[in-house]
Amino acid sequence: MSDLLQAPCGLDCAQCSIYLRTEEELAYWRDRGIDPEKIRCDGCRAPRSGCRWSPDCAIFACCVEQQGLLYCSDCSEFPCAELEAWADAYSHHRAAMQNLWRMRREKDAGSS
Repeated sequence: MSDLLQAPCGLDCAQCSIYLRTEEELAYWRDRGIDPEKIRCDGCRAPRSGCRWSPDCAIFACCVEQQGLLYCSDCSEFPCAELEAWADAYSHHRAAMQNLWRMRREKDAGSS
């Protein structure tokens, strides 16, 4: 997978209905009276002029802006309490956490 489609939290943008702007996703927002043009995400790796789903994401801020890391799995404190709480919220967040664990194992195996 391209690093541009891999969020620091482990989410896979290539599987995200918001990033892909699927018809089902657009209909979901339309049905709630929200302009689907306001619901967009260019991914966390988009140029700063792009649109991230959550521009004030604490995970992104900690991992990328404060720690200067590519992925949460690169952090010496992985997994932190905030990331674990985030992962507990939704099934796709749990899948992202599993992805981070896989990345951590691969990194650890490559450094031994």
